[in-house]
Amino acid sequence: MRYIEKHAEPKSLTAYKKQPNAYYNGCNKEDIRKRLLEDQGYLCAYCMRRIPREITAKDGSVVKQMKIEHWFPESQCTEQQKLDFHNMLGVCMGNDGHPYRETTCDAHRGNKILTVNPLDRDMVKKIRYNTHTGEILSDNAQINDDLNNTLNLNYEGRDFSLPLNRRNALEACLTKIRAASRRKQGTQGDWRKPLLQKMLKAYESKDADGKYIEYSGIVIWYLRKKLEAR
Repeated sequence: MRYIEKHAEPKSLTAYKKQPNAYYNGCNKEDIRKRLLEDQGYLCAYCMRRIPREITAKDGSVVKQMKIEHWFPESQCTEQQKLDFHNMLGVCMGNDGHPYRETTCDAHRGNKILTVNPLDRDMVKKIRYNTHTGEILSDNAQINDDLNNTLNLNYEGRDFSLPLNRRNALEACLTKIRAASRRKQGTQGDWRKPLLQKMLKAYESKDADGKYIEYSGIVIWYLRKKLEAR
């Protein structure tokens, strides 16, 4: 999980909310999905998997690959709260349709109240990772329960493993750092602060297509810890 900086809501949503009796299912959700993905760099707000807006199936049908998630549960919101863009997140399908133990993110959460919030920078700072296993966790008991139980973000199954995917993302970064360090010094040597800063900026930034690197939360956390120790 990484901090999400919200930008202005879609103009179509602003205009729609001014109409009498505006309700959530009547708004232009395609515009909302587009803006959410742009804000989030095309990553799931919870697990950081890559999520395209949609894909085309073999039969030519269009299959949606993301859901609009309400951080404060939609089932407990008024219509006005449901239309609050700052309460919305873009999330992956989370293995929806699979047995409950194999689901993640919103599909696993249901309507449970969350403590952890990717829109809260200070909250995200309370998340840490096991660099050996890729496990996501927190010393805050409520946040840790959200990560492990409510959102099932340490899911390891036959189809995929979130800890392994995070670990692979970190290892890819470490490989880049080692290679850059050797080119700079002729040996592996220690990792200089400018190199770590440059790498951190790359992982915190979107590419030319407006995308963040998949599973980048663990890498950002790791690099910041390294820089703090310098």
